Amino acid sequence: MRFFLNFVFVILILFAFSACARAPVPDADAPRVVATRALTQAAPLAAPAALLPTTAPGVNPKILRINLSARPENLDPPRASASAEFAILQLVYEGLTRVDEKGNVLPGAAERWEFSGDGKTLTFYLRAGLKRADGTPLTARDFESALKRAIDPRTGAPYQSFLDDVRGAANAASLDPKSKPEDIERALNNVGVKAPDDATLVVTFDQPTGYWLTLASTWIAFPSDRAKSEKEPDAWWLKPENHNGNGAFKIAEIRDEVIRLVPNPNYWGGKPKLERVEFYWIADAGVVASYRKGEVDIARLSPENFALVQNDATLSKELLRVSAARVMYLGFNVKRAPFADKNVRRAFSMALDREGLVRAVLPGLGKPYLSWIPPGVPGYDASATAPGYNATAAAQTLIDAGYGTPDKKKVDCAKLGTIKLTFANTARTQAIFQFLAENLTRVFACPIPLDPVEPNDYAVVVRDPRTTPQAYLIAWEQEYAHPQNWLFLQACSGVFAARLGYCNRDFDAALTAANQELDAARAIEKYQAAQKIFVGDLAAAFLWNNDNAFLIKPSVRGVREHSGAGDHVWAGQFGPVLAYEIK
Repeated sequence: MRFFLNFVFVILILFAFSACARAPVPDADAPRVVATRALTQAAPLAAPAALLPTTAPGVNPKILRINLSARPENLDPPRASASAEFAILQLVYEGLTRVDEKGNVLPGAAERWEFSGDGKTLTFYLRAGLKRADGTPLTARDFESALKRAIDPRTGAPYQSFLDDVRGAANAASLDPKSKPEDIERALNNVGVKAPDDATLVVTFDQPTGYWLTLASTWIAFPSDRAKSEKEPDAWWLKPENHNGNGAFKIAEIRDEVIRLVPNPNYWGGKPKLERVEFYWIADAGVVASYRKGEVDIARLSPENFALVQNDATLSKELLRVSAARVMYLGFNVKRAPFADKNVRRAFSMALDREGLVRAVLPGLGKPYLSWIPPGVPGYDASATAPGYNATAAAQTLIDAGYGTPDKKKVDCAKLGTIKLTFANTARTQAIFQFLAENLTRVFACPIPLDPVEPNDYAVVVRDPRTTPQAYLIAWEQEYAHPQNWLFLQACSGVFAARLGYCNRDFDAALTAANQELDAARAIEKYQAAQKIFVGDLAAAFLWNNDNAFLIKPSVRGVREHSGAGDHVWAGQFGPVLAYEIK
């Protein structure tokens, strides 16, 4: 299991409420990240006319125009770190596997795979005749090179830890990038990724790792053309022709305001129905106006824009709202009083008016939630829930646990002690914590002081287990569609758990059993069993599950039917893109 987290909560606490769909960013103690170049540093590159098909007069152009929530800053697959970048890369490249909108693992560049009897070796068999966009052969050695480049400490891949389960990968990645090149190469040669021939890739693990099939679909395994990237390591990706990928599309143009993709004629899966896909990055303030003008076909909405669209007779009919793979909870420091007492944690879970909180801080784009793995993600379990809002029961739970007055008619605030709610001092988080403090004060009739911290200092405070506050918000946005990506955080050595002081060896054992299970259906059952242990321990008070909202033009076909919880950027991004069309 990977124990390093590309930490998300600081960014999401500040911005999740504005639907800024940026993926987790690296924590300060993460692997080194190389500096990236903004698109403005590249000269505008006009694509050859042959790459930009024209449409006859009167015919609706088959162009899908998608608005991104943020401008991509790096399209080098192992160095990418944002949802906007991943959304583009997954059209231009394809991993050994791919996942659909429900998180099902499907064949990608590999047509099949098999685990060894002990589960420690995974062999991929590539499709025959695979080619890159320029028509040159794509082989298993290209995937070996891509994976080892992501592990190489000189690359500075922010999500390198995805590969820590591979034998020797963590050791190689931990080397100082300034080490002697021969030392780094020696370590990389010992990594358990080998291509014995052009059609076979063998990956070796120290322990059975069933969930690695999902990791093989992510950008960390995308086979960029190393001959291109080695010539100009930090800027090769700025030139469209350098993206010699193996996906359904290829990049035709990169400009300051747009990135244009056209079909890859050498993609094994056939030709898309779309003639072109264009990505723009219009700010929230202008995206609805641009959509009205027909400048974009799919646009993700901020809460403010969502409220505007809901009240519009025309736009409301073009709205799609789906549960997102994003959850927020109030984490309790179980090493500090009074939250070391599970009864106190239970009382606080019951004291929280989640309905009122969601109405106050998420105008329509979220719902109260009492669990961890959200709907639409493999492993979701509707039966795994924490106690919900019941103000009377909450107070009585504290009283019965010894925190009541002698007559047991109310909570004794002195026995409960001072409880502070810590947060990054921004306008959005102030509103959230003001609501929480008033809510808890009303239920327990005890003062709940607020502990605002300057945003720059907040990350330092919550990052160190020695200074973890009594209670603070934690958010998680899925990196890949698998329950392991949610539960590894709560293992004794997981970042969320370590900072909160949470450690349950039974949970760790259940999670290990799930990680090592090779049968997908049985693995889900084991992950659900592990989740019930974590939820039952009440180390957190779950608050809400976000929704995603998109405007989609009626002319766009196929997208609505294939939207999913993992669509952080555009609806349908994990669906059958080859079948999408404009009518």
